[in-house]
Amino acid sequence: MTMTFIPGYKATVTLNNEDVSAIGNVVSLNLTRNVMVKNVFGAGSANSLGGQRSGTFSASGHVAAEKVAALVAMFDSDTSIDFSIQIGDASGPTDGGTYTGKCNISSFTIEANADGEWDWSIQATTDGAVEHTPPAG
Repeated sequence: MTMTFIPGYKATVTLNNEDVSAIGNVVSLNLTRNVMVKNVFGAGSANSLGGQRSGTFSASGHVAAEKVAALVAMFDSDTSIDFSIQIGDASGPTDGGTYTGKCNISSFTIEANADGEWDWSIQATTDGAVEHTPPAG
């Protein structure tokens, strides 16, 4: 079986309907699930029950002057914002599907680096379910 690996730069990332793909260089979605271990007397091993899912979302990249106000507004928002991550080229050979959901940004950083560029980063917690839509076909 031949595997089609997806280069990391092939992604589309939107925050609050704002495409940040061009200014992003690292994105991470970490989904977790609470699991309860259920011990039964006399059993040789324990069983587990799956519980609630939650997650964290982070993104970072170089600052574009046109996007600073939008990033600040997302952090200042009193309500959760939409996010989506399209893995690979949509409808193309590297289509890995799309993750969508809502998140609340808990941390927003803007800083200058040694290369003379400004960088931004956010940390967020998911709000509700994160959905994965597999590629078509």
